[in-house]
Amino acid sequence: MEKKIIRRLLVVSVLMIFVSACLSGLLQTSFGKVEIINFKLPTEKGQWLSGQIFKPEQSSAEHKVPLVITEHGYLNNEHMQDLNAIELSRRGIAVMTFDAYYHGKSSSASEPVMKAVAANGEGMIPLVEFAYQSLDYIDNHRIGVMGHSMGGMSAWLTLMHYGSQYQTAIEKAMTKDSEGGETITDSEQEYANSLNKVAAGLPVGNIRLSSEKVFSQIHANMGVIYGQYDEGNYDLSQGNGDLSNNADEGLVAVNSIFSEDEQQSGFNVGQYYGDAENQTLRVVYNPKQTHEWAHFSKKTAAYTVDFFSHAFEISPQIKNTNQIWIWKELVSFIGLLGIFLLIFPAAYYLLEIPFFKQLKSAKEQSTSIANALQTEKSTKKTRVFWISWTLNWIFSAVGVIVALNLDKVIFKSTSNFMSVKWFTQPITNYILIWAMFSSLIGAALFVWKYKLEKRNNAELSLDQLGIKIGLRNTGKTFILALCIYGIFFGIVYAAEYLLNADFKFWILGVFTFNADKLLVWLNYLPFFFIFYLINALLINKLSYSNIKSEKANMIVAGLGSVLGIMLINGIQYAVLFTTGNAFWQETRLYPMVLLPFIFLLFTAAIISRSLYKLTGNVWLGAMVNTLIITMIGVANTATLAL
Repeated sequence: MEKKIIRRLLVVSVLMIFVSACLSGLLQTSFGKVEIINFKLPTEKGQWLSGQIFKPEQSSAEHKVPLVITEHGYLNNEHMQDLNAIELSRRGIAVMTFDAYYHGKSSSASEPVMKAVAANGEGMIPLVEFAYQSLDYIDNHRIGVMGHSMGGMSAWLTLMHYGSQYQTAIEKAMTKDSEGGETITDSEQEYANSLNKVAAGLPVGNIRLSSEKVFSQIHANMGVIYGQYDEGNYDLSQGNGDLSNNADEGLVAVNSIFSEDEQQSGFNVGQYYGDAENQTLRVVYNPKQTHEWAHFSKKTAAYTVDFFSHAFEISPQIKNTNQIWIWKELVSFIGLLGIFLLIFPAAYYLLEIPFFKQLKSAKEQSTSIANALQTEKSTKKTRVFWISWTLNWIFSAVGVIVALNLDKVIFKSTSNFMSVKWFTQPITNYILIWAMFSSLIGAALFVWKYKLEKRNNAELSLDQLGIKIGLRNTGKTFILALCIYGIFFGIVYAAEYLLNADFKFWILGVFTFNADKLLVWLNYLPFFFIFYLINALLINKLSYSNIKSEKANMIVAGLGSVLGIMLINGIQYAVLFTTGNAFWQETRLYPMVLLPFIFLLFTAAIISRSLYKLTGNVWLGAMVNTLIITMIGVANTATLAL
């Protein structure tokens, strides 16, 4: 590639990053109308919660505003709630997003994950207490909670926590020996109200707790958003996610505000029942969307705005259809593409430094190696290529199913939400099993193809393939990979620190992390290096086809890396959209969490091929992919550390 093209590539990638970070920061703050405050809040037993407050500019001690505390789902982080934070805050409602315990930059909890949800809403209850007591610009009578999936469960349990205190106080006030006897006095009512610190709740993607018993403990305005095509809908009362046919979960929610003789026989999805002033507001939304699509849904955003506007009895000047979060996602995605695009020119110019320049010497061998791999039997060679390419992604799909079953055997503790000392991330463990299975298949294909090539070219050796580069050059290659890794995440940190910007799209994101994640990262590096090294060998050494276009070769290599994952998710969602239920139900999280890897592994193939062309060896691409992509995964999931 000519230097002029590489210079242009550098300029374009830097511009993409800069423009993305600037616009993303502006959109996050609604063009300066919302202040974003980062916090790290100490909680009990040496724990802490990390997050952000989206504070509208008009809020003050003299002009108090409502507050919504929102929590992400299991395996995610606070950034997954950007949609709600942006749209609510620009309408004058303060929003607090946070990393739940065991996630992001927050600490572990003093109890296992599920017990932590039950005990304190994974941190939601401590934040309600903090906001109620310490934020003078918050109207304590208008605090709401919401969350997605696990965060939705936290919202349910937080509402129950405060509602049960209210109900207990009311029951005590009605006893004969209370202040007013069986009549509730004003002071008794005021005391009960002071215990009920949450006025509204909106669980998203979590409706299983909707029951008479649960609602008997809630005294707040309530809404529920549940996707008709939610992958976990199979065990609801009607066996699917369609709530429109008077599903029990929705009907219970509506009837929770009516007396026994006023119970409704049916309800309308999206219709408001009850009265916000008396905290009896009820509404059930049932959009045609999947579980994860709630993070990328204009309908969900509109429903969220509508519900809290009704619950807090406010009338925003901005229509619910006027949404800017989608633009924030799009410009963030441009930056995401930019930081990956920067890897190639960064490597090119680093290789111009005298210390690394020797690594380019192998580049001259690449043409002769490629020629050595060409045989007279081009038709047979093409057939072998496509057979091995197809087998590679088919076995990749098989590996997903193998990992589904082995995860609970090999990593029994983390798959059961128990904390451990090593290999502390449930989903990274699952992906690790899949990667090791894929590596075994890839290694077998590599050996098979090498023997076929060797048969046609007796002089073909591992040295000629460029696999052996020497200990000194291996060390330099690793240092170079670390430099690229540093540039990559250095930009991510700078964007967050200077502009409060991030690089994400839907459920895919590159985020900053605390130092504790480095130890977790080191746990997984050796294993993922094996995966990316074998992947690089297949892509760059023995996977040449007769496709003349290098761009086409890159696309084919990328597709070979991701078609297996696409096949699994294709089955999952084809069955879901045609039958109403997912193919994999109890294990629905596993195909879902692989969705970001469609982008990451396709990109990894391009990085591997591009860096091979710079150096003539597979090591730099394998190292860069291992360092960067492993950290992206580690920084963006649950960590069940002791």
